[in-house]
Amino acid sequence: MKVRDLMTYPILSVGIETTVFEAIQMMVRENKGSVLVVEGGLLKHVVGIVTTRGMFQQVFARGIDPRNVMIWEIMTPAPLVTIGPNASTKRAAEMMLEHHIRRLPVVECGALVGIITSKDLLRCVGRSEAEDGPTGEGDPDQQDG
Repeated sequence: MKVRDLMTYPILSVGIETTVFEAIQMMVRENKGSVLVVEGGLLKHVVGIVTTRGMFQQVFARGIDPRNVMIWEIMTPAPLVTIGPNASTKRAAEMMLEHHIRRLPVVECGALVGIITSKDLLRCVGRSEAEDGPTGEGDPDQQDG
């Protein structure tokens, strides 16, 4: 399976002049654990990423008001680890493990086209196993006998 088959688009993204508070509001509204920081018009160029973990560590744990912090101040800046849409999902999983990350921006010709997350990959595995049918190695409490 290819990354393009699992990636999410449109991506939750903000400009570099967004406050952390505004980003949090967007993340809550869209039920997302991260936001990509971008520049550009239609062909967005990724300049960073911010996760809820980063926000907690860099803002809330320090008692800073998120209304007074710009997103660019706490983002993990580019170059980010990215992947192309035609790469295999196996390669995406390998890259996430190798770099200890849970989100991979999908970039084609320098433009942001999607994002693939560890949750996307887990859903894929879950679907594959469900399609394969029972293996006989399930929960012993569910077996006859």
